[in-house]
Amino acid sequence: MKKLYLFSFLFVVLCTALSFADDANLLIGRWEHSTISHGESFNFLAVFRINGTFDGFINKKEFVSGVYHMKHDTLYISDATCNAQYQGTYKVEFYGLRDSLRFHVIQDTCKGRREGTNGLLFKNVGASR
Repeated sequence: MKKLYLFSFLFVVLCTALSFADDANLLIGRWEHSTISHGESFNFLAVFRINGTFDGFINKKEFVSGVYHMKHDTLYISDATCNAQYQGTYKVEFYGLRDSLRFHVIQDTCKGRREGTNGLLFKNVGASR
């Protein structure tokens, strides 16, 4: 009987510990936002890699690179265009089968990064390289 209690206790402790583990990073991959601006097509592609780096492309031309990390549904991101030492913080909201997402600014003093991500819908276009 004591073994059953000990096993049950260890099982509960293990389940509790696993429930606090970080979620898998669902942001890894290629995310695209496309629209028409001033009569011209506009395509923004963000590539998030497993090593914590990202690149951003506008109409297939790289314009930003930086680092990021995810903690649950919160993105912490920084790049040289807005002082690499400062991180913007965003809530990431996934939709459907996690094939699309929106970034919602929590805190970011970088106007360009805020305007280029906040509230825009991005669709997943494949794994990163």
